[in-house]
This record gives sequence, C-alpha cells and structure tokens, in this order.
Amino acid sequence: MNRSNNSTLKITTGAMIIAIFAMLLIVNRQTGLFFEEFFVYLLPLPMAVYTALYDWKYGLMVFVGMTAFSFIFGGFTTIFYAVSASLIGLVFGTMVCRKVDPTKMLIIIMVFSAISTIISSVALASLFGYDIDMSLTEMKTMLTTTFEATGNGALMEFYTMDFLKQLFVISMALMGLLEGFIVYRLGLLIMKRLHISVRRAVPLLEFYPPAITGILAMTAFFAGIYGLSKQNPSPLYTNISQALWVIGFFYLVFFGILGVILFVRKYITRSRALIAVLTVLAYLLFSQYLVFLGFGYITFGLHARLLTPRAAR
Repeated sequence: MNRSNNSTLKITTGAMIIAIFAMLLIVNRQTGLFFEEFFVYLLPLPMAVYTALYDWKYGLMVFVGMTAFSFIFGGFTTIFYAVSASLIGLVFGTMVCRKVDPTKMLIIIMVFSAISTIISSVALASLFGYDIDMSLTEMKTMLTTTFEATGNGALMEFYTMDFLKQLFVISMALMGLLEGFIVYRLGLLIMKRLHISVRRAVPLLEFYPPAITGILAMTAFFAGIYGLSKQNPSPLYTNISQALWVIGFFYLVFFGILGVILFVRKYITRSRALIAVLTVLAYLLFSQYLVFLGFGYITFGLHARLLTPRAAR
C-alpha cells in the first residue's frame, strides 16, 4: 500500500510540474514571448527539484512531457529554450539525487548553460531569424562614428569584423556561465528550503574532471580553428566554428589556470596575493599555452601530480 501511495505521489507531482511548465509556456505565448529570456532561470528549477526527489527515471518521463508541451504551446525559439532548460534541470536534479559533489555540479551546470547559450545565440541564430553579421556591421558603424567624433578613428583598425565576432561569442559564453551559476544557486536555495540533502562541496582545486572531457574540449578547439581558417565559408559554418573554438578554449583555459595556481603554490609561494598576481600574468601573457596546460591537467594526470606534496630535501 505504501509503495502504491508513493508511486501515486510521484506521478501526481510530475503531472503538477508539467502543468506548471505548460502554464508558463501559455503565459509566455500570450504576452508576446515576454518571459522567454527568463526561461533559462525559471524552467530548470521545478525539474531539478522533482528529479532530486525521485531520480532520473521519473524525471525523464516528466522531461518527455515538458518537451511535448513545448512543441504544442511554443514557437521555434521557445522550444529550444524550454527543452534546453528542462535538460539542465534534469541533469542538475540527477546529480543532487546521486550525491554528486557540489563543485562538480556547479561546473557541469555552467558548462551546459554556456553551451546552450552559444548554440541558441550563435549556431542557430540564422534559424531564429537573427542576422549576426548585420548586427555586428551596425555596431562597427556606431563605433566608427563614435571614435571619429572623439578623434580616435585610428583605433578602428583593431575592431575588425572577425574581432567583433569573437567578442560576441565570448560574451555569449560568459553570459551562459553566469546563467548556469544563478540557476545553481537558486536551485540549492530551494532544495535546502525543502530539506533536500546536498553534499558539502569539495574545494575547487581538488576537483578533477573526467579525462574524456579534456579530449573533447581539445577536439572542439582545433575543429574551431580549422573551421575559421577555411576560405569563404557560409555564415552558419563560421558561427559553428566560433562556438566550438570558444567552448574548447574556455574549458581548457579554466583548468589551465587551476594548474598554474597549483604549480605556483607547490613550487614558488603559498602567498595568496602572489599566487593571484602570477596567475593573472600567466593568463595575460600565455593564454594560448594555458589551453595545452589545461589539456594536460585534465587528460594526463597533471592535477594529481600537482596535488602531491613536494618531497622534503
């Protein structure tokens, strides 16, 4: 009897989550997609809480229901935002249910969110009816007018279209990382209020990602470089190449920076101020080399070697 009641509770709670999701889609549609930009913050949370309580098997059924309703009540852009947000919530809740380390959860959610933002704003921009080249051309025209009015027109030599495109992709990646962080913090706040247990976080410097992620990130990095080096590619091809380059670059550089911190702390100094200064200098002067350091940090066990205490002489 208890098992039957428990199954009924899971099903009714899942149905309620889907109903709330459908209501949000209807309100968003009736208000002219006014709430669409807030989906990345709101939609993952009910799914995350439900999956944290009942694990991914029941969460997957709710995810399928959400996906179906997004096709019924949403447009093309709404479908992508809704499905990607629900997927982030499913992954988030599964990790909480499986007692995954919170530091690992944070990184995974931020990476998922960054990838989702880059795909929606860069790779699928033409399908969403957004012309990136035209917008960047208008931006360049405004910058040219502003710099010429202030007598600094020569600075426009640095603001080429390729440079503006890279800035755009990087800004989208940073926005996605920030969105992932906000979703993570809001999710933990709600789960603690609902008395859902979450593991204590492991320090960031002790976090070690799966080795396969380093290989995937390096592959994306070189695939992006190869795509950007092609002559006269299509806009969609260029956007995808830039997205791959940014994802691979930032993922590897992030762990490359952690490698620099551990190296300085182990072999040079334990002063936090000096570690911060040297790490910033390393990023400013050797950012391209940090990609390969991050690859070694993830894939070839450099992380474990740097954490091993230095042998006394």
